[in-house]
Amino acid sequence: MNIQTAGQQKYYDFIQERAKKLQTGMIVWASLLAVAFICLFSNIMLALILAVAGAFLAVTNMKSQKELKSKLDGIRDQEEFFHQLADPNLTEIPDYHLMIAKDYVLVEQSDVYVYQLEDMEKVEVGLQGNVKKTLFLTDKQGVRHEIVSCVKDDGMQKKFDQVYHELRARVS
Repeated sequence: MNIQTAGQQKYYDFIQERAKKLQTGMIVWASLLAVAFICLFSNIMLALILAVAGAFLAVTNMKSQKELKSKLDGIRDQEEFFHQLADPNLTEIPDYHLMIAKDYVLVEQSDVYVYQLEDMEKVEVGLQGNVKKTLFLTDKQGVRHEIVSCVKDDGMQKKFDQVYHELRARVS
């Protein structure tokens, strides 16, 4: 995609780590297929195993790349979305790899998630004993989406509370 605005740049900087992992995955599966081709001349069984592994990784990687590119497909007004990412009132919490805009929450955990706050019904905190707290956005269908978590004495309590209060103020 051609980056034209500061908001687009901010979004692509946000997903950069995930994109790099996918690029590394592409190098791995392409290398496996290349080695499989080379092995074809000396050990057909090894070549077959490497080709199957490479093909499996290729399909998985391509699917993940397609999913990453489609993260913005659910955004109704992408121009406004990017405008909000460039807004000076955007809250960024790099320790959680989280951005909170006026109408959106972006979080990267194992994947990149973009949540529209108007689709959310409430903010919830789940407790696991006296050890761990997890912050969830619950959508109008009752599905809970994990936003951040912290463990007792991990030094993240202040940031957890900041995220909680910001989301609580935006989700009514």
